Amino acid sequence: ANAFYDGLLAHLLIVPAWVIPPGLLFGSLAVAGAPLGFKGVVTTLCAGVALLQFPKKLRPGFCLLVLFMAVSSYKTYAILAAILASFLTFLVTRSGKIARHPWLFDFVSSRAKGFYSATALRGALDDIRPSKSFLGFHPHGCLCAGFTINGTFNPDFIRACKRVFFLCDPVLRHKNPGFQLMAEAYEAEDRAIEACDAPGFKKHMASGVNVAFNPGGFMDATVFKHGKDVCVLKSKKGFIKYCLQFGYRAHPVYTFGECETYYTFTGLKKLRMKLAGNNVPAVAFLGWPLLPFLPRPQSKILTYVGPGIDMPQIDSPSQEDVERWHKVYAEALQRLFDENKAAAGYPNAKLEIL
Repeated sequence: ANAFYDGLLAHLLIVPAWVIPPGLLFGSLAVAGAPLGFKGVVTTLCAGVALLQFPKKLRPGFCLLVLFMAVSSYKTYAILAAILASFLTFLVTRSGKIARHPWLFDFVSSRAKGFYSATALRGALDDIRPSKSFLGFHPHGCLCAGFTINGTFNPDFIRACKRVFFLCDPVLRHKNPGFQLMAEAYEAEDRAIEACDAPGFKKHMASGVNVAFNPGGFMDATVFKHGKDVCVLKSKKGFIKYCLQFGYRAHPVYTFGECETYYTFTGLKKLRMKLAGNNVPAVAFLGWPLLPFLPRPQSKILTYVGPGIDMPQIDSPSQEDVERWHKVYAEALQRLFDENKAAAGYPNAKLEIL
């Protein structure tokens, strides 16, 4: 019981950091414009979209617009909401970083796993080299439980990698205030959470640091269905190109039990896949009934690291090169799944690669 409550506390420390701030920002913007009616709400929400899409130097102007609208309404609640929206914007606009806080990693890594019925990190950990290793985590799931519990906040994984950067969605990393603060506090000499945009990939892989990444991303989350092992990979080839360009060794990584963490809305799949293809998460999920944004505690999070795939270094890989090594990677992922599903407790499971 104590382990579960410790795990719950750890999850309440990290999960709200990335699921609550976006709603808080747009909610405060809507409240700021509410006294001015429908047009006011639309205007402030459009300002919120602009805050996410436009350069940092323009953000103060949009905040001033929202503050002006709120002040002109003479409503205290609208003014307070505008101040909150401005503060959240400031958190992702400021220069510099907050201080590193090792206690965050120590606390979460030692307690978070107690939230689940079982967790484990297994497989070819000894095969991970101290540099130029790419770790591809599958599936993404709704909130990346395997990537988080057995990767980002797992001391054994980080020790096996020696030094590793976890790459995530750039909007999440740089425009979500809660997540950005958590990422800055998390950083240490042997680990960091960075953005997975093209400049980020090239910068980090050019340095040779080990990188961990979830290739399926939001599209994986969109096809999520409780109890079904499925991941999107056939159209995800950019990471293979980078591995070839920078001479990286690729390890497929699979988490059994990720598909049990949530129940999700599965309708309107074509529309949601189009949105996900444009980097818009189109997922409605329900986890633990008491706190639905948290995963289901009954879940198992069992992560297996596959053997490394030795790839040649090709400065300018052709499409044929990318296709060939992408096929090798996909086959290795399927093999990793098939060879370990019985040991993980899912002997009849089948992996669907889309």
